[in-house]
Amino acid sequence: AMSKSLERLSSGYKLNRAADDAAGIAIANKLSVKLTGISKAVDNGNQAIAMLQTAEGGISQINDILARLKELAGQAASDNVGSTDRTTLDGERAKLEGEIDKIANNTRYESTALLKGANTVGNVGTNLTVGNGIASIDASGAAADTYTLAVSGTALTLSNTGGSSQTIDISSKPTGFNTTVVNFSSLGVKVTVNASLANVSTNNTFDVSVGASSFAFQLGSDNDARDQVNISIGNFAADGTVLALSGDLTTQANARAYIDKLDTAITNLNTQRANIGAVQNQLTYHVNNLSVMQENTKSAISVIKDADYAAEMAEFTRNQIITQAGIAMVSQANQLPQMILSLLKQ
Repeated sequence: AMSKSLERLSSGYKLNRAADDAAGIAIANKLSVKLTGISKAVDNGNQAIAMLQTAEGGISQINDILARLKELAGQAASDNVGSTDRTTLDGERAKLEGEIDKIANNTRYESTALLKGANTVGNVGTNLTVGNGIASIDASGAAADTYTLAVSGTALTLSNTGGSSQTIDISSKPTGFNTTVVNFSSLGVKVTVNASLANVSTNNTFDVSVGASSFAFQLGSDNDARDQVNISIGNFAADGTVLALSGDLTTQANARAYIDKLDTAITNLNTQRANIGAVQNQLTYHVNNLSVMQENTKSAISVIKDADYAAEMAEFTRNQIITQAGIAMVSQANQLPQMILSLLKQ
């Protein structure tokens, strides 16, 4: 009993092995695993909030640029401005749209781009198949366009509708189950080819479109929709799905048409920004709830597993007194034969 009390006092746990309480230690271990998941979910939630704040910071800068573009368009739409002035205003318009593209491309959380959208490959030609050696097409770095992939022997040529093209000769086909990644770096496309690579010259086009980026945050210990929060953020490039800016300020009519496009762009931007803000609030409440769960789970584990130091110390002292008393009695018992011998000698 003293040994068990010492074990509990030194470890801090009243359950140190399954034999102490088989059901209790099983429950405590399950709660400990759940606590680990909840703790990580709290971290994920806080990082997700920081990630969305980064995205909103970029959107705020784009909003300021749109306000300046509105000012330029309003000035160009008025007859008190001549054609030369409109050309100057249009030059600034082009530079500001270019800056919007830079912000959309460079607003990142670590290496994750937040405002440039996600590329999707579609309308793939019927000859661009695994059977013809085209295992996959990665267009994550490509601009929205229609591309043509021609294969002649081991030479692959990729071109777009703008006349840009790049040819790469892989020297030899992959063998067996091996694959080779052909990186058309100038066009932002990577093509993975396998051992079935064959000549392709027809039905070999594919489209690249830029849509919204989807982000999913794991905010719980289970693979369940209730433990996950999702958000889509559109492409904030000047000609992307959110802003969709086009046109110029070189004439009064063009400037007035550009004002309408700006109004639509500002409306779409505000809608996206409001959605990001709503998800930030959702994440904040979710993380707060997780923090409460974290504390309650710790408390539940403590109730099951932690030692009651007051009770254990009292029990240890009791056992210590009993042990010492027992030793004293054994000592007295050992002295009795000597006392009897002493009487006999007399």
